[in-house]
Amino acid sequence: MEIEQLIWEYGQGRRDFSRLELQHASVIQENLDESDLSRSNLEWANLSGVSLCRAKLNYCDLSHACLMSARFGESQLVGADLSHCDLSWVDFSGAQMAGANLSEATLKQTRLFNANLRGALLSGATLQGVDLSGANLSRADLTGADLSGVDLSGANLSRADLTGADLRGATLTNVNLYKADLNQSQLRNSDLEGTFFQGANLSRANLKGANLARAIMKEVNLSLINLSEINLRAITLSNRINLTGACLKGAILQGAVLKNANLDYAVLQRAVMVNVNLQSANLIDASLRGADLRNANFRNSHISSINLSETIMPDGSVHP
Repeated sequence: MEIEQLIWEYGQGRRDFSRLELQHASVIQENLDESDLSRSNLEWANLSGVSLCRAKLNYCDLSHACLMSARFGESQLVGADLSHCDLSWVDFSGAQMAGANLSEATLKQTRLFNANLRGALLSGATLQGVDLSGANLSRADLTGADLSGVDLSGANLSRADLTGADLRGATLTNVNLYKADLNQSQLRNSDLEGTFFQGANLSRANLKGANLARAIMKEVNLSLINLSEINLRAITLSNRINLTGACLKGAILQGAVLKNANLDYAVLQRAVMVNVNLQSANLIDASLRGADLRNANFRNSHISSINLSETIMPDGSVHP
């Protein structure tokens, strides 16, 4: 079918256009709302500015297509191939995109508010300035993705693979990161307040300057992590938290719960640890030089060979 015929038949009321072959087609600024283009081939097509709200594009091949400023609000794109697409300024709000392939796609200022991207492939995608607030990204592949400055507030990233992802300056408040893999990810200066990290892997991640106030971390791997200048006020880090060798220079840990935590060889120089609960924690060979430990609870802690030079002790005295 030629594109002109499709537009004419749409104007006559037809909506079922599934399994069409429209490679390299050019459809600009047309209204095709509620169309069914499932399993159609639109590879390399130009769909700039097209409105496909509430449309069905399940398992559609849109790879390498130009979709700039197109509208897909509440559309169905389950299993669709959007790899290598230009998705700049596209609106996918409320779209169903489970299992979709967006690898190597450009998503500049793309709107994915409340979109369902469960199990989607986004490896290597550029998502700068994208609105992913409230999106479902559970089990999504985001390895090496550029998510710097992205709004992910309230999103579901449970079991997502974020290995090596760039999340610098991103907003991740109240995000679900249950068993997510954040190995070697960049989270510098990101906002993670109130985020749920149970079972997450943050090994070798960079969290320098991040805000983790009120975050919940249980059974999390934080070994060899950079947490310097971080805000961990009132955080819960209990239940076998692993902070072996972590860098927490200048971190704000006021009121944090670190019961049973492993802080062996951790660097806590100049950390603010007022009212911290370190009951039964391991601090062997840790450096607490210049830290503020006023009213800290070290009951049953293992604290051999630690550096306490110039440290403010729990009773308020300064260690020589």
